[in-house]
Amino acid sequence: MRKNLFFILIIALGLVSCSKPSFKVNLQCQNGEDAMAYLSKVTIDDIIPIDSTTISNGQAKLKAPLSDVQDLYLLVIEGLRDYILFLPENKDVTIVADIDNPAATNVTASEAQALLNTFNSQMSQKSEELYPAYLEAQKNNDESAAQSIVDELNDYKFNFIKNNSNNFASLYILNDMKQDCPLDTLKALVSNFGDTKSIYLDAINEYIDKQEKLEIGQPFIDFTLKTILGEDVKLSDIVSANKLTLVDFWASWCNPCRKENPNVLAAYNKYHKAGFEVLGVSVDQDDAEWMKAVRDDELIWTQVRDADNSASDLYSIYYIPSNFLIDQNGTIIAKGLRGEDLEAKLDELLK
Repeated sequence: MRKNLFFILIIALGLVSCSKPSFKVNLQCQNGEDAMAYLSKVTIDDIIPIDSTTISNGQAKLKAPLSDVQDLYLLVIEGLRDYILFLPENKDVTIVADIDNPAATNVTASEAQALLNTFNSQMSQKSEELYPAYLEAQKNNDESAAQSIVDELNDYKFNFIKNNSNNFASLYILNDMKQDCPLDTLKALVSNFGDTKSIYLDAINEYIDKQEKLEIGQPFIDFTLKTILGEDVKLSDIVSANKLTLVDFWASWCNPCRKENPNVLAAYNKYHKAGFEVLGVSVDQDDAEWMKAVRDDELIWTQVRDADNSASDLYSIYYIPSNFLIDQNGTIIAKGLRGEDLEAKLDELLK
Protein backbone atom coordinates (compact mmCIF):
# COMPACT_ATOMS: atom_id res chain seq x y z
CA MET A 1 0.00 0.00 0.00
CA ARG A 2 2.79 2.40 0.93
CA LYS A 3 4.67 1.46 -2.25
CA ASN A 4 1.66 2.33 -4.43
CA LEU A 5 1.24 5.63 -2.63
CA PHE A 6 4.92 6.41 -3.29
CA PHE A 7 4.50 5.89 -7.03
CA ILE A 8 1.33 7.98 -7.08
CA LEU A 9 3.23 10.85 -5.46
CA ILE A 10 6.09 10.51 -7.96
CA ILE A 11 3.64 10.64 -10.90
CA ALA A 12 1.86 13.66 -9.43
CA LEU A 13 5.13 15.53 -8.92
CA GLY A 14 6.14 14.67 -12.47
CA LEU A 15 2.93 16.14 -13.83
CA VAL A 16 3.46 19.33 -11.86
CA SER A 17 7.07 19.69 -13.01
CA CYS A 18 6.12 19.15 -16.68
CA SER A 19 3.17 21.55 -16.72
CA LYS A 20 3.84 24.81 -18.54
CA PRO A 21 4.26 27.97 -16.43
CA SER A 22 1.17 30.14 -16.69
CA PHE A 23 -0.72 33.09 -15.26
CA LYS A 24 -4.38 33.25 -14.24
CA VAL A 25 -7.24 35.51 -15.23
CA ASN A 26 -9.76 35.73 -12.39
CA LEU A 27 -13.10 37.04 -13.61
CA GLN A 28 -15.85 38.40 -11.36
CA CYS A 29 -18.93 39.05 -13.47
CA GLN A 30 -22.36 40.22 -12.46
CA ASN A 31 -25.48 39.34 -14.48
CA GLY A 32 -23.55 36.82 -16.56
CA GLU A 33 -24.53 33.48 -15.08
CA ASP A 34 -23.77 30.60 -17.48
CA ALA A 35 -22.30 33.00 -20.05
CA MET A 36 -19.10 31.94 -21.83
CA ALA A 37 -15.83 33.82 -21.36
CA TYR A 38 -13.16 33.59 -24.08
CA LEU A 39 -9.50 34.48 -23.58
CA SER A 40 -7.21 35.20 -26.54
CA LYS A 41 -3.75 36.62 -27.15
CA VAL A 42 -3.56 39.52 -29.60
CA THR A 43 -0.44 39.70 -31.74
CA ILE A 44 0.39 42.37 -34.31
CA ASP A 45 -1.14 40.22 -37.05
CA ASP A 46 -3.51 37.76 -35.41
CA ILE A 47 -5.82 36.81 -32.54
CA ILE A 48 -4.93 33.46 -30.96
CA PRO A 49 -7.52 31.62 -28.82
CA ILE A 50 -6.06 30.59 -25.45
CA ASP A 51 -8.81 29.44 -23.07
CA SER A 52 -12.56 29.52 -22.48
CA THR A 53 -14.91 28.68 -19.65
CA THR A 54 -18.43 29.21 -18.31
CA ILE A 55 -19.22 31.81 -15.67
CA SER A 56 -20.62 30.14 -12.58
CA ASN A 57 -21.78 31.89 -9.39
CA GLY A 58 -20.51 35.15 -10.84
CA GLN A 59 -16.96 33.87 -11.28
CA ALA A 60 -14.69 32.26 -13.83
CA LYS A 61 -11.03 31.34 -13.96
CA LEU A 62 -8.97 31.18 -17.13
CA LYS A 63 -5.31 30.41 -17.68
CA ALA A 64 -2.69 31.39 -20.24
CA PRO A 65 0.88 30.10 -20.73
CA LEU A 66 3.66 32.60 -20.10
CA SER A 67 4.81 34.43 -23.21
CA ASP A 68 6.38 37.75 -24.16
CA VAL A 69 5.77 40.17 -21.25
CA GLN A 70 4.54 42.80 -23.71
CA ASP A 71 1.79 40.61 -25.18
CA LEU A 72 -1.73 41.98 -25.28
CA TYR A 73 -4.70 39.84 -24.27
CA LEU A 74 -8.38 39.97 -25.11
CA LEU A 75 -11.31 38.79 -23.00
CA VAL A 76 -14.71 38.44 -24.63
CA ILE A 77 -17.69 37.75 -22.37
CA GLU A 78 -20.88 36.48 -23.94
CA GLY A 79 -23.51 39.20 -23.61
CA LEU A 80 -21.08 42.01 -22.72
CA ARG A 81 -21.23 44.69 -25.41
CA ASP A 82 -17.56 45.70 -25.08
CA TYR A 83 -14.53 43.44 -25.26
CA ILE A 84 -11.74 43.80 -22.70
CA LEU A 85 -8.10 44.36 -23.70
CA PHE A 86 -5.35 44.12 -21.10
CA LEU A 87 -1.57 43.90 -20.63
CA PRO A 88 -0.86 41.29 -17.93
CA GLU A 89 2.96 41.10 -18.19
CA ASN A 90 2.60 37.40 -17.32
CA LYS A 91 1.07 38.27 -13.94
CA ASP A 92 -2.25 37.13 -12.51
CA VAL A 93 -5.13 39.38 -13.52
CA THR A 94 -8.40 40.27 -11.82
CA ILE A 95 -11.22 41.53 -14.03
CA VAL A 96 -14.48 42.86 -12.62
CA ALA A 97 -17.33 43.21 -15.12
CA ASP A 98 -21.09 43.63 -15.28
CA ILE A 99 -23.01 42.42 -18.33
CA ASP A 100 -25.61 45.16 -17.79
CA ASN A 101 -23.05 47.93 -17.24
CA PRO A 102 -20.01 47.79 -19.55
CA ALA A 103 -18.66 51.03 -18.06
CA ALA A 104 -18.15 49.24 -14.74
CA THR A 105 -15.38 47.03 -16.13
CA ASN A 106 -12.16 47.21 -14.16
CA VAL A 107 -8.87 45.40 -14.79
CA THR A 108 -6.23 44.95 -12.10
CA ALA A 109 -2.98 43.56 -13.43
CA SER A 110 0.52 44.84 -14.15
CA GLU A 111 2.18 48.26 -14.08
CA ALA A 112 1.59 48.47 -17.81
CA GLN A 113 -2.10 47.83 -17.26
CA ALA A 114 -2.23 50.49 -14.55
CA LEU A 115 -0.81 53.01 -17.03
CA LEU A 116 -3.29 51.87 -19.68
CA ASN A 117 -6.14 52.30 -17.16
CA THR A 118 -4.92 55.84 -16.42
CA PHE A 119 -4.74 56.66 -20.13
CA ASN A 120 -8.26 55.36 -20.81
CA SER A 121 -9.65 57.28 -17.84
CA GLN A 122 -8.00 60.55 -18.81
CA MET A 123 -8.98 60.23 -22.46
CA SER A 124 -12.57 59.50 -21.50
CA GLN A 125 -12.68 62.60 -19.31
CA LYS A 126 -11.05 64.79 -21.96
CA SER A 127 -13.42 63.48 -24.64
CA GLU A 128 -16.42 64.32 -22.49
CA GLU A 129 -15.09 67.86 -22.03
CA LEU A 130 -14.62 68.41 -25.77
CA TYR A 131 -17.68 66.58 -27.06
CA PRO A 132 -20.23 69.44 -26.72
CA ALA A 133 -18.01 71.80 -28.70
CA TYR A 134 -17.45 69.10 -31.32
CA LEU A 135 -21.20 68.56 -31.70
CA GLU A 136 -21.72 72.30 -32.09
CA ALA A 137 -19.08 72.48 -34.80
CA GLN A 138 -20.69 69.56 -36.62
CA LYS A 139 -24.11 71.19 -36.32
CA ASN A 140 -22.74 74.36 -37.89
CA ASN A 141 -20.88 72.42 -40.61
CA ASP A 142 -17.68 74.03 -39.36
CA GLU A 143 -15.12 71.40 -40.39
CA SER A 144 -12.21 73.61 -39.32
CA ALA A 145 -13.52 73.93 -35.76
CA ALA A 146 -14.34 70.22 -35.60
CA GLN A 147 -10.83 69.32 -36.77
CA SER A 148 -9.30 71.67 -34.20
CA ILE A 149 -11.12 69.79 -31.44
CA VAL A 150 -9.91 66.45 -32.80
CA ASP A 151 -6.36 67.85 -32.95
CA GLU A 152 -6.63 69.04 -29.34
CA LEU A 153 -7.64 65.56 -28.18
CA ASN A 154 -4.85 63.97 -30.21
CA ASP A 155 -2.30 66.40 -28.76
CA TYR A 156 -3.48 65.40 -25.29
CA LYS A 157 -2.84 61.76 -26.21
CA PHE A 158 0.58 62.54 -27.68
CA ASN A 159 1.66 64.39 -24.52
CA PHE A 160 0.58 61.44 -22.38
CA ILE A 161 2.73 59.10 -24.47
CA LYS A 162 5.70 61.47 -24.38
CA ASN A 163 5.47 61.82 -20.60
CA ASN A 164 5.29 58.05 -20.03
CA SER A 165 8.01 56.78 -22.35
CA ASN A 166 9.43 54.63 -19.54
CA ASN A 167 6.64 52.06 -19.96
CA PHE A 168 5.97 49.87 -23.00
CA ALA A 169 2.23 50.46 -22.56
CA SER A 170 2.83 53.89 -24.10
CA LEU A 171 4.20 52.16 -27.20
CA TYR A 172 1.13 49.95 -27.34
CA ILE A 173 -1.07 53.08 -27.19
CA LEU A 174 1.02 54.83 -29.85
CA ASN A 175 0.91 51.80 -32.14
CA ASP A 176 -2.87 51.69 -31.76
CA MET A 177 -3.26 55.32 -32.84
CA LYS A 178 -0.30 55.69 -35.22
CA GLN A 179 -2.53 56.33 -38.23
CA ASP A 180 -4.00 59.40 -36.47
CA CYS A 181 -0.55 60.85 -35.90
CA PRO A 182 1.23 63.13 -38.41
CA LEU A 183 4.42 61.43 -39.57
CA ASP A 184 6.77 64.07 -38.12
CA THR A 185 4.99 63.89 -34.76
CA LEU A 186 5.13 60.09 -34.81
CA LYS A 187 8.88 60.13 -35.46
CA ALA A 188 9.41 62.62 -32.64
CA LEU A 189 7.42 60.48 -30.21
CA VAL A 190 9.32 57.34 -31.21
CA SER A 191 12.63 59.09 -30.53
CA ASN A 192 11.66 59.40 -26.84
CA PHE A 193 11.87 55.63 -26.46
CA GLY A 194 15.54 55.39 -27.39
CA ASP A 195 16.80 51.81 -27.73
CA THR A 196 13.70 50.25 -26.18
CA LYS A 197 13.00 46.75 -27.49
CA SER A 198 9.32 46.28 -28.22
CA ILE A 199 7.04 44.46 -30.63
CA TYR A 200 4.98 47.65 -30.76
CA LEU A 201 7.98 49.83 -31.58
CA ASP A 202 8.88 47.41 -34.38
CA ALA A 203 5.34 47.75 -35.78
CA ILE A 204 5.48 51.56 -35.55
CA ASN A 205 8.85 51.73 -37.33
CA GLU A 206 7.52 49.44 -40.06
CA TYR A 207 4.54 51.78 -40.44
CA ILE A 208 6.85 54.82 -40.63
CA ASP A 209 8.93 53.17 -43.37
CA LYS A 210 5.77 52.46 -45.32
CA GLN A 211 4.41 55.99 -44.90
CA GLU A 212 7.67 57.56 -46.03
CA LYS A 213 7.26 55.76 -49.35
CA LEU A 214 3.85 57.45 -49.73
CA GLU A 215 4.96 60.99 -48.95
CA ILE A 216 4.49 63.79 -51.47
CA GLY A 217 7.38 63.67 -53.93
CA GLN A 218 7.70 59.89 -53.82
CA PRO A 219 7.00 57.64 -56.83
CA PHE A 220 3.58 56.00 -56.90
CA ILE A 221 3.18 52.28 -56.22
CA ASP A 222 1.73 50.33 -59.09
CA PHE A 223 -1.05 47.75 -58.80
CA THR A 224 -3.50 45.85 -60.99
CA LEU A 225 -7.16 45.30 -60.08
CA LYS A 226 -10.25 44.11 -61.92
CA THR A 227 -13.38 45.92 -63.04
CA ILE A 228 -16.87 44.50 -62.49
CA LEU A 229 -16.49 42.77 -65.87
CA GLY A 230 -13.27 41.06 -64.78
CA GLU A 231 -11.00 43.21 -66.92
CA ASP A 232 -7.53 43.99 -65.54
CA VAL A 233 -6.73 47.67 -64.98
CA LYS A 234 -3.14 48.64 -64.28
CA LEU A 235 -2.63 51.94 -62.49
CA SER A 236 0.59 52.72 -64.39
CA ASP A 237 -1.30 52.60 -67.71
CA ILE A 238 -3.71 55.29 -66.51
CA VAL A 239 -0.96 57.43 -64.97
CA SER A 240 1.13 57.44 -68.15
CA ALA A 241 -1.85 58.40 -70.30
CA ASN A 242 -2.96 61.45 -68.29
CA LYS A 243 -1.46 64.64 -66.88
CA LEU A 244 -2.94 64.00 -63.44
CA THR A 245 -4.54 60.88 -61.98
CA LEU A 246 -6.52 60.73 -58.75
CA VAL A 247 -6.53 57.29 -57.09
CA ASP A 248 -9.69 57.44 -55.02
CA PHE A 249 -10.30 54.78 -52.32
CA TRP A 250 -13.95 54.54 -51.28
CA ALA A 251 -16.90 52.18 -50.60
CA SER A 252 -20.66 52.17 -51.07
CA TRP A 253 -21.28 51.81 -47.31
CA CYS A 254 -19.03 54.76 -46.39
CA ASN A 255 -21.20 57.86 -45.82
CA PRO A 256 -18.29 60.35 -45.97
CA CYS A 257 -17.27 58.74 -49.28
CA ARG A 258 -20.76 59.14 -50.71
CA LYS A 259 -20.83 62.77 -49.60
CA GLU A 260 -17.46 63.37 -51.25
CA ASN A 261 -18.36 61.68 -54.57
CA PRO A 262 -20.21 64.76 -55.94
CA ASN A 263 -17.08 66.86 -55.36
CA VAL A 264 -14.92 64.37 -57.26
CA LEU A 265 -17.53 64.25 -60.03
CA ALA A 266 -17.60 68.05 -60.31
CA ALA A 267 -13.79 68.12 -60.53
CA TYR A 268 -13.80 65.35 -63.13
CA ASN A 269 -16.34 67.14 -65.33
CA LYS A 270 -14.41 70.41 -65.06
CA TYR A 271 -10.86 69.17 -65.62
CA HIS A 272 -11.10 65.86 -67.50
CA LYS A 273 -10.56 67.41 -70.92
CA ALA A 274 -7.49 69.20 -69.53
CA GLY A 275 -5.87 65.87 -68.67
CA PHE A 276 -7.38 64.87 -65.32
CA GLU A 277 -8.39 61.24 -64.75
CA VAL A 278 -9.79 59.33 -61.78
CA LEU A 279 -9.42 55.67 -60.84
CA GLY A 280 -12.04 54.62 -58.31
CA VAL A 281 -10.83 51.86 -55.98
CA SER A 282 -13.68 50.36 -53.99
CA VAL A 283 -13.14 48.20 -50.91
CA ASP A 284 -16.69 46.82 -51.18
CA GLN A 285 -17.29 43.10 -50.70
CA ASP A 286 -20.72 43.18 -52.34
CA ASP A 287 -20.72 43.60 -56.14
CA ALA A 288 -24.35 44.65 -56.29
CA GLU A 289 -24.01 47.39 -53.66
CA TRP A 290 -20.82 48.62 -55.27
CA MET A 291 -22.39 48.93 -58.72
CA LYS A 292 -25.57 50.49 -57.34
CA ALA A 293 -23.50 53.22 -55.67
CA VAL A 294 -21.56 53.80 -58.92
CA ARG A 295 -24.84 54.27 -60.78
CA ASP A 296 -26.56 56.33 -58.08
CA ASP A 297 -23.59 58.70 -57.70
CA GLU A 298 -23.00 58.83 -61.48
CA LEU A 299 -19.34 57.90 -61.22
CA ILE A 300 -18.32 57.84 -64.85
CA TRP A 301 -14.60 57.06 -64.49
CA THR A 302 -12.98 53.62 -64.33
CA GLN A 303 -13.94 51.62 -61.25
CA VAL A 304 -12.04 48.64 -59.82
CA ARG A 305 -12.56 46.65 -56.65
CA ASP A 306 -9.96 45.95 -53.98
CA ALA A 307 -11.81 43.09 -52.28
CA ASP A 308 -8.68 41.55 -50.75
CA ASN A 309 -7.25 44.95 -49.69
CA SER A 310 -4.07 44.37 -51.68
CA ALA A 311 -3.96 47.93 -53.07
CA SER A 312 -5.24 49.38 -49.80
CA ASP A 313 -2.37 47.71 -48.00
CA LEU A 314 0.16 49.12 -50.48
CA TYR A 315 -1.20 52.61 -49.85
CA SER A 316 -1.73 52.15 -46.08
CA ILE A 317 -5.44 52.90 -46.28
CA TYR A 318 -6.84 53.03 -42.75
CA TYR A 319 -9.71 55.42 -43.44
CA ILE A 320 -11.89 56.16 -46.44
CA PRO A 321 -12.37 58.30 -48.40
CA SER A 322 -8.66 58.54 -49.09
CA ASN A 323 -6.93 59.63 -52.27
CA PHE A 324 -3.57 60.25 -53.94
CA LEU A 325 -2.93 62.67 -56.81
CA ILE A 326 -0.21 61.44 -59.20
CA ASP A 327 1.38 63.35 -62.09
CA GLN A 328 2.26 61.88 -65.47
CA ASN A 329 5.83 61.22 -64.34
CA GLY A 330 4.48 58.90 -61.66
CA THR A 331 5.15 61.21 -58.69
CA ILE A 332 2.72 61.64 -55.80
CA ILE A 333 2.06 65.38 -55.74
CA ALA A 334 -0.84 65.58 -53.26
CA LYS A 335 -3.02 63.37 -51.08
CA GLY A 336 -6.14 63.58 -48.97
CA LEU A 337 -7.72 66.23 -51.21
CA ARG A 338 -11.38 66.77 -50.33
CA GLY A 339 -14.07 69.30 -51.15
CA GLU A 340 -12.81 72.60 -52.54
CA ASP A 341 -9.19 71.57 -51.98
CA LEU A 342 -9.35 69.13 -54.89
CA GLU A 343 -10.55 71.71 -57.41
CA ALA A 344 -8.10 74.29 -56.08
CA LYS A 345 -5.18 71.92 -56.59
CA LEU A 346 -6.33 70.94 -60.08
CA ASP A 347 -6.82 74.59 -60.99
CA GLU A 348 -3.29 75.34 -59.82
CA LEU A 349 -1.76 72.51 -61.83
CA LEU A 350 -3.89 72.53 -64.97
CA LYS A 351 -4.69 76.19 -65.52
